Amino acid sequence: MATSKRKKTDTDLGTMILRNMAMTMEREREKRGLNKKEMARLCEITSPYYLQILDGSANPSLQVITRISTNLRIPLQALMMGEKAEVKVD
Repeated sequence: MATSKRKKTDTDLGTMILRNMAMTMEREREKRGLNKKEMARLCEITSPYYLQILDGSANPSLQVITRISTNLRIPLQALMMGEKAEVKVD
């Protein structure tokens, strides 16, 4: 019996979210001066999985997306929708 791999994101919304995540994560990586391996470590994902997010072949669970958002300290909506996070100062 062959092992099953997760199916590549195949909906328009899923593709948009993954593309936005990749853009946001790369923007944050560059802003922080990290290399890709350091960024993956910060996000608590493997380097190959980080590269899969960047090339659009990953299918991250909500748990993984939430962990990335939390570790980067950016709102989940900003990560998924590609919005620049605005820091509110009270």
